[in-house]
Amino acid sequence: MTHPELLAPFITYAIVTTFTPGPNNASSSQAGMQQGFSKTLPYLTGISIGFFAILAACGLMLDFILNIYGTISPYLRWIGALYMLWLALMPFLPGKTPVFKNQPADQHVKQTGTISDSKFSDSSESKFGQSNSNIPDKKNKNRFAGYTLFNGMVLQLVNVKVILYGITLYSSFSLLIGTSATAVLASAFFLTVAGFFSIALWTLIGSTFSAYFKNKLFYYTFNIVMSLMLIYSAVAIVA
Repeated sequence: MTHPELLAPFITYAIVTTFTPGPNNASSSQAGMQQGFSKTLPYLTGISIGFFAILAACGLMLDFILNIYGTISPYLRWIGALYMLWLALMPFLPGKTPVFKNQPADQHVKQTGTISDSKFSDSSESKFGQSNSNIPDKKNKNRFAGYTLFNGMVLQLVNVKVILYGITLYSSFSLLIGTSATAVLASAFFLTVAGFFSIALWTLIGSTFSAYFKNKLFYYTFNIVMSLMLIYSAVAIVA
């Protein structure tokens, strides 16, 4: 290994940048709370694919990116900021919020497996003698369509934090990583694996609280905190 003195600052920079709150981590946590860990995996996969592509591009085309970044940076920053603001607002848009239930009713459902007709209209009998809660709700099915593989990839293309991360990484630690295609792709792969662990951890944190998702106070408190992180990231990149 050449220049081993760079290893400690490299690892520190990678860990701090990867695991601290940012657009990827905050949106993953929101997605995990809203739709659970397994249903968020396509979104995490999209983030990872885009993350790897950005890192590989930064490493393989560093000189070219450094030359054009000054020209496209203002536009890229505003596009990224607007996209992050959209992610921050998405949990509060019409059709995105869940049907909130009070805590006693939730406990009653867990204990008995039934829902009182006097408490919830969605358990009223339909004209066919079936509960409306058993009828598929197409609107609910598509409620969290924003957390898709494609959207996870798109977020990386406008995520200035990731782009600056890649540029800083390969320009500051090229003596440690190397400049060959093999070295760049290998480092991008391992950094992507670390990044996946980060977003998976944040998603798991969010999904852990999914049981409280239909509690109105918890829903808005959690999403406000996550949205403020995204808004902070959006403001920081254009400030």
